[in-house]
Amino acid sequence: MVYLYSVLCCLFLFPYFGWRGGQALGPKGRRILWGILALIFVLFILALFTHRSIQADWMSHVMNASVYIFFSSMYAAGVLVLMEVLRYIDRRAFGFYTYAPLWKRKLMRQASLVLAAVVFVGTLFVGYHNVRYPVVLHQDLYLKRLTPEWAKAEKRLRLVFFSDLHIGEAMTPPYVERAVELIMAQRPDLILCGGDYIDHLSAYAYDPRVMKVMRRLRAPLGVYFVLGNHEYRADTLSNIRFVREIGATLLRDSIAYPGDSLLTLIGRDDAVYGDRMPYARITAGVDPTKRPVVLMEHTPGAVDSLAGSPVDLMLCGHTHGGQIWPGQAMVWWKFGIASGTRDYGDKQVCVSSGIGSAGATYRVGTRSEIRVYDLYW
Repeated sequence: MVYLYSVLCCLFLFPYFGWRGGQALGPKGRRILWGILALIFVLFILALFTHRSIQADWMSHVMNASVYIFFSSMYAAGVLVLMEVLRYIDRRAFGFYTYAPLWKRKLMRQASLVLAAVVFVGTLFVGYHNVRYPVVLHQDLYLKRLTPEWAKAEKRLRLVFFSDLHIGEAMTPPYVERAVELIMAQRPDLILCGGDYIDHLSAYAYDPRVMKVMRRLRAPLGVYFVLGNHEYRADTLSNIRFVREIGATLLRDSIAYPGDSLLTLIGRDDAVYGDRMPYARITAGVDPTKRPVVLMEHTPGAVDSLAGSPVDLMLCGHTHGGQIWPGQAMVWWKFGIASGTRDYGDKQVCVSSGIGSAGATYRVGTRSEIRVYDLYW
């Protein structure tokens, strides 16, 4: 749907750019600008109606480009609208622009257009870079309740957590390979995936190139996945089978004990699955006195249920850190956290912004990431 929204919004944005740009460029520049905008829009329309039937890397690039241009156009339009507001204020209160000589007003319009163009190009670069070059965030986690006062905590294991890979039209095989290489470069003892590993259609995940790369995910204590909301959008059974096909383990309201019971790992089904098991029932038999307890759940909506639970560390995804500014504010309003790590008493909750992106490879105000936890007790 994000591609459809991009085309529809550009239907209104492009005429605005043509109108405002034409005022600053003159007749010849106006014709060139309108020609470029019309060509881009026609290509978007053709791609919109053919991309479902053409599952190729080049089509993914075309669709991603349409979203880059759309969102960067929104930021550029914001600059031009801000200039309109300032001119309105000036006309009402000051008159610096209103009564300026004609040549000076034209120069100001051209400066506004240049500023909008700089914002457009800048956000294109930032939006691309923030997705394609994920950051690795390290954190040491000390489990004081398992460490006697007289003892020194020792590093027991390295846990690598990633979420929201969204294998699909936007996240192509080359990017999946880069993500897997980054995960394996951390030398993990345990690899955890917090859901939304597939965007929606399983055909992209079963691409032989993707399967070959995902089968490289290996760790001494195992590789574990939980489901996210996107796995339920289409081809659910194939999306579930995919985890087994790559040699990993899927946890659905169940518990695993990696490393000969070195820790307790709980994996919850996503909230979109209405028949999932109550949290209290899953953890009823968990003994927190002997080993750390790690909970994986795709959506951070159940943070409040941690009170009184045996969980030491809760790992979530889903939010994408807001993905596109000012989305961070909306995510924070809904979940109380957009991304990062927060203490809840003696427990920690990690909300990852994800290693991929949904709908388009575009991020402003947040970065793609994986999280590395060194556990001490």
